[in-house]
Amino acid sequence: MDRFEILNEPTGTYSIFDRSTELPATADGTTCIGLQRHEVPLALLAIMTSAAGNGWLPPSLSPLGNCQTNNTEQRC
Repeated sequence: MDRFEILNEPTGTYSIFDRSTELPATADGTTCIGLQRHEVPLALLAIMTSAAGNGWLPPSLSPLGNCQTNNTEQRC
């Protein structure tokens, strides 16, 4: 089971939760909620850096892969 989970919130933002604590993940003292799509990979990198060596696997980025675009608008 992956320790961290990326959630696509109803508001269109993303949150990263720690399944072991059932709380939002934190990185560099910042809680990883309300993230824009482009902020998620950097937040994951910060989480991985702070949790290195604790025996966890990075979460799946599949919630970020369902993005559709057209010429003027981007919808995820």
